[in-house]
Order: sequence, then C-alpha cells, then structure tokens
Amino acid sequence: MTEIRAVVVDDEPLARDELTFMLTECGDVSVIGEARDASAALSLCDDGKPHVAFVDLRMPGPDGIALAEALRSRHPDMSVVVISAHDEGAVRAYEAQVLDYLLKPVRLERLKKTLERVRAAIPPPQKKKRTGRVKDEGDTLDRLAVRRRGSYVVVDIENVIYFHVKDELVWAVTKDDRFALDLTLTAVERRVPPETFFRSHRGVIVRVDRIKAIEPTGSGTFELVMEHPDEPRVALARERVKQLRERIPFAG
Repeated sequence: MTEIRAVVVDDEPLARDELTFMLTECGDVSVIGEARDASAALSLCDDGKPHVAFVDLRMPGPDGIALAEALRSRHPDMSVVVISAHDEGAVRAYEAQVLDYLLKPVRLERLKKTLERVRAAIPPPQKKKRTGRVKDEGDTLDRLAVRRRGSYVVVDIENVIYFHVKDELVWAVTKDDRFALDLTLTAVERRVPPETFFRSHRGVIVRVDRIKAIEPTGSGTFELVMEHPDEPRVALARERVKQLRERIPFAG
C-alpha cells in the first residue's frame, strides 16, 4: 500500500501539531512538512511533492482557498483538503476543486474517510516508455534559455555559482547576473551534474568548486561563502554537513 505523503498548513502551531498527530494515528501516512502560510506551503509542496495538503481556511495573507487554487494549478495530481471551524467557505472551496472540506474539530473517523479518498485519487505510477531518444526530462542540463524582456537569454550551467529560492521563484546566480527560472529547485537538482553541484539546504543548490569558505554560525551549523564578487552567504542545513564533509574534507 502506498504511503500517503501529506503536508499540514495552519498559522497556529497547536493546530498543526494536533492534525499531524491525528494523521500519524491513521497509519500509512507520512507528514513530510508543516507550513504556517501560503508562501511556505508552496515552497514545501514544490520540493516535497506530497499527495495531499491539509490547509486551514483562515490564515494571514492568501487564505486556504487561494492557496488551494495555486496548489491545484501547480500540481494537478495533488489533492487539497480545506479545514475550517465554519462551513461558509465550503462552496468556494469546492469551486476551487478541493478534494474535501473538513470542519473543526476534526474527528478521527471523518479524517480516515478523507484519507481513503486521497488514496483513491493518487495516480498509478506510469511506466517509462523506452525509445531510441537519448534526451528526456532526466537528462543533465548544459544550458538554459531564460526569458527576459521578450526574448531568451542562454545561460551556461557551468557559469552558475548557485541556485536558490527567493520570493517563491528559483534563481540561477552567475558572477555577473541572476536569472529567474520556470523550474522547481527539485527539478533543477535532478538535472544538474551531481558531481558538480550540491544541495546544501532545502532552498539552495551550490556549485561545489565555487565554495570559498565554510563559516560556523553556532550550534553545529554553518554558512557557505560563495566565490562571487559580493561573497554571498548561503545556508548549509545541519543534516547536510556530513555529506559536504565527504565532498570537501574538514582537515583543520
């Protein structure tokens, strides 16, 4: 049985904790992340590719239905469940093509029925077609054509110092410029040369040979200083320090 990958979105930490606990009680459900607002939820879903997002109706900024519309647009195969203490948002929610609308307090048995619908909506894995073509979506990227002012600028991957997420967009940063990409960071990671680039953080991919310094920031965490005229500092997640040590041994 496929394990359901879920994210929980609510601006109240206690509400997130309670729903996460209930989901884990249902079995065969993995909560891969939590978010407090729409912006964080979009980034989390872009990277984590969950089967379902449970979103609270009322949040600061875009509400749960606006978030549901954005998620459905970006990830058509993903289910969205809206949760609210009131039922007046149900019509708008279903117009946004959500899978279900749950009223607070959420009951465990009702949640299990929703998860049955989520499981039924998960598309079956598609077999990869074998063709004589060498190129496909999984090929390593050498160059990118990036739209700018009505035309396309060609960027060589070897000139990219790092990729990062900012303002809900993925940016490729070179020595002289930066370019917004119509790709998720996970898609970039799949297609850049793994021997050259390293995912240092959920929101950052760096070119290993352009790391100028590794600076401790306390409590076992570090920042990477990149070889760039502005010497930008990017995050190194605690859980990725060991992997970086394997690429660049800490000898001192």
